[in-house]
Amino acid sequence: MYAAAVRTRYGARPCLLASAMAERSPMTTDEFEVRQRLVRVAQGHEDADLLIRDARVVNVLTREVYAADVAVAGGRIAAVGGGYRAARTLDARGAFLAPGFVDAHIHIESTMLTPARFAQVVRPHGTTGVVAEPHELVNVLGLDGLHWMLQAGRGSGVRVFASLPSCVPASAFERGGAALTPEDVRAGLAVPGVLGLAEMMNYPGVLGLDEGVWGILREAGGRRDGHAAGLGGRELQAYAAAGIHSDHEAVTPQEALERLRAGLWLMVREGSAARNLEALLPVLRGDHTGGRVPRRAMLVSDDVGVDELLALGHLDRLMRTCVAGGMHPADALALVTCNPAEYWGLHDMGVVAPGHHADLVLLEDLRDFRVLESLVGGEPLGTQAVTPRLAGGRVDLGAGWDTVSLAVPVHWPVIGVRPDQIVTDRLPAPDAAAQDGGGQGMDGPLTRLVVADRYGRGEVAACWAHGIGLTRGAVALSVLHDAHHVIVAGADEASIRAAGRALEAMGGGVVVHDGQRITAQLPLPFAGLMTDDAPLSAARDAEGITAAMHALGSGLPYPITTLSFLGLSVIPSLKLTPAGLLDVDAWTLVDREAAPA
Repeated sequence: MYAAAVRTRYGARPCLLASAMAERSPMTTDEFEVRQRLVRVAQGHEDADLLIRDARVVNVLTREVYAADVAVAGGRIAAVGGGYRAARTLDARGAFLAPGFVDAHIHIESTMLTPARFAQVVRPHGTTGVVAEPHELVNVLGLDGLHWMLQAGRGSGVRVFASLPSCVPASAFERGGAALTPEDVRAGLAVPGVLGLAEMMNYPGVLGLDEGVWGILREAGGRRDGHAAGLGGRELQAYAAAGIHSDHEAVTPQEALERLRAGLWLMVREGSAARNLEALLPVLRGDHTGGRVPRRAMLVSDDVGVDELLALGHLDRLMRTCVAGGMHPADALALVTCNPAEYWGLHDMGVVAPGHHADLVLLEDLRDFRVLESLVGGEPLGTQAVTPRLAGGRVDLGAGWDTVSLAVPVHWPVIGVRPDQIVTDRLPAPDAAAQDGGGQGMDGPLTRLVVADRYGRGEVAACWAHGIGLTRGAVALSVLHDAHHVIVAGADEASIRAAGRALEAMGGGVVVHDGQRITAQLPLPFAGLMTDDAPLSAARDAEGITAAMHALGSGLPYPITTLSFLGLSVIPSLKLTPAGLLDVDAWTLVDREAAPA
C-alpha cells in the first residue's frame, strides 16, 4: 500500500544523476575489474561479498518502497533483487534501506573536529558523504590546508570531497594567512577529490566585474557554488547570469522562490548560527507551487557545532523536521541523497541501484529516521583513522597587544547580534553616558568587541555590540570567519587583554576569562580551528564555554558559532575586521573620524 501510494503521488519523476559538466575519463584498472565482477555477480555467476536480506528498499528515483535483497561486491551494489548468495549476510529484518546521506555544503572545521572525529559523530546518524568547503583552513594555510583536508578525509569513515574556496580572502577588507590567485584556483581545481568552485561570497566583485574575482571565475569551468546574502531583483539575476549555480543564503520563502526561479539550486541551511529550515519549509513542501516540490533543492548544515551534532543529530534531524512539517519522506530523503549527488556530479552515489557505491543506511522508520546501521562501500564504521599532522597556523597577537588602544570611535554604530542568524543589525551609536559607563545602555548591556590580527601584523579594531550580553569577564576565539583572526568580547579592557594572551598561549581555540582566572577553555591545536580529541570531550568543552559565558551574563544559545561570524565581511550588515568596522551594505569601512556637523 505504501509503495502504491508513493507511485500514485510521484509517478516516476526521476532524480537524474547525469551531469553534462562531468569530464569523461577511462576506468582505472581497479574499477574495470570491479565492474566486470559486478556483471558476473548480478547474473548469479559469482557470489557477492555481502547480501543485505529482507530490506524495504527506498528508491529515491521513482519514490517507491519495495521489498528486495541487495547484493554488494567490491564496495558497490551489484544487484537489487532476490536469489543472490554472498560470503556475508546482513539481515535487515524488514528495515528501510536508503542511500547514505550526503551533506552538499559543510565546513568540517566549524564542528571543531578533525575529519576522523567528525565521522565518528555523523556516521551513526546516517551521513556517509560530505562536500567539505575548507575555506577556514585555506584562509589560514593556503592550498596546504586543502590538501590536508582531503588527506585527513581519506579513511575517516565518510567520503570527504571538497569544493575549492573561491574567496581567500573573503573580500578586499580581510587579510588572512593566505590569498589564492587565479593560478592557485586552477591548481586547486585539478586536485583529485575537488568537485568545483566553492561559494562565491564576493558578490559585489561579481556584479562590479572586479578583475580579480572574474579571474577566479574564469578558471572555474565546472560547478560554481554561490553565496548571495540579501541579493534580489536585478542583482540576483546578474549573479545567476555570471554562471553561479546555487545559493544557501535564502532566509525567507520569497528569497528561496526567487532563487529557484532564477535557475539556482536552493541549499536550505540549518546550522548552529543560521537556522533557515523552518522558514523555508513551505517552499520545500511546494506550498507556493501547487504542491509540486522544487526540483533543485538540498538540505545542508554549513556551520554546525559538535555539541549540537551529538545532541540533535545531523541530516537525519533536518529530515525529521521536514516530515514533522508535512513533507513526504521520499521528498525529504531526496534532499540529502540523489539531489546533492546530481548537483556535484557524483554519479555513483545517492541511489540504491546497481553499479553505485554501497553507501547505505538501514532505517527503523521514515519519520524519525532512526539509523540502525550505516555502510560505506558495504562496510560498517571501523576504528578511528590516524589524523595526519598539520603544521602552521599559530596565533600571534604581537608585542603591542598589551598596550594597543581599544577605544571605540564615539560615532560608530553598534553591531546588533542576532542569536539565531549570522546577519547582524546596524544600531545607532550609544550616547556618551553609555560609553563612559563601560557599555551600559540601550535595551540591555553593550559588549566591547575587539578583533586582532592573528598573523603578527599588529592590526586591532574595537566596536560596541548589542545582544552578546556579557556583564563581566571576556571570551576570546581564534575562530573568526573567514580570515580567522582573534575575536574577543568583553566587559572591560583588562579582561579582554588577559583573554587574548591566554588564547595565544594555548595555541588557539576558545578561552573564557573571569577576573584573574580562566573559567573555561577549548583548545584547538589544529590551526586554531580543530581538535582531534574525542567528540564527547570536545562537546563538553564547548558546553563549558557556553555555561561560562552564561555565568558572565550572555544569553547566546551557541556563543562560539555566533561570535565566530561577527567578522565575516560579506554578510550584512555590520562586521568587525582588524582594519575597522565594515558597513557591508555600503561596502565600505566606517570612517574613524566623525563627519562634520
